[in-house]
Amino acid sequence: MIQSMRKWASLGAVVIGVSSYGVVQAQGFAGGPAIAAPVANWSYLDHSSTAGEGALRGQASVISAAGQNIYMSSLASINFEEAYKRAIENSVALTKAYYERREIREEFMKKYGPRPFVGEARRKAIEYYQPKRLSAQEFNAQKGQIAWPHILRQEQFTAIVSEIDAMFAKRDASNSGDGSLTQRQIAQLCQSLDVILKENIGRVTADQYISSKEFIRSVDLEAKTALPSELLPLPAEAAGEIDSEPIGNEGVAPVILGDPNLSTVKSVQTNAKS
Repeated sequence: MIQSMRKWASLGAVVIGVSSYGVVQAQGFAGGPAIAAPVANWSYLDHSSTAGEGALRGQASVISAAGQNIYMSSLASINFEEAYKRAIENSVALTKAYYERREIREEFMKKYGPRPFVGEARRKAIEYYQPKRLSAQEFNAQKGQIAWPHILRQEQFTAIVSEIDAMFAKRDASNSGDGSLTQRQIAQLCQSLDVILKENIGRVTADQYISSKEFIRSVDLEAKTALPSELLPLPAEAAGEIDSEPIGNEGVAPVILGDPNLSTVKSVQTNAKS
């Protein structure tokens, strides 16, 4: 009996395998999913007329169940491999889409994006926002006098403005320019002016505030500008040289070559006698 069941099971597996191969081929499986057809070979309404027929029906059901189990397992393996294959394809497609989007964005930004702020445009912008030198009407460089705007002449600015005026008046070539003691002190005073101006922003208009702030920046820039160097005196042996040419009984006062002020030449009466 057992050998007979084994024989029928082997025969059923072969039959089911051949039928499943035909089903898969009929479905055109060459890399696509495998779909199992519904199995409806048993019904509780059927019954056997004899005991032998019931035994045979039982053996057939066991064989059919074993074959269906093998068949369904093979379909599950095929579907798993197909799902894994599609997962790989999706990951490749996702990677390609990512880099294609980057290329599209780079092309768009290259065509429509902002241009780098370099070259002549950058130079003009920097020059526009740099503080400007005070004009001749605003600053007398020879006397060190500043013509402050009316906003900065108010009482709250008087003390600091007076100190800045005093420092500009006493500047010389040896104590002027960026990094000098006078420049550093004036820079601190200009910062104090800027703070006081900001505290009084509600008392002035927008234009007055901006113009006053720019004027303070210009004052700070003037403090960084060094005064021209004075002429140095000649050595002692050259200082006594005289450049004169007597004409008749009259002559010209000697000109000291080391004298920085050549406008002090005076005509004097000289004695032509030896």
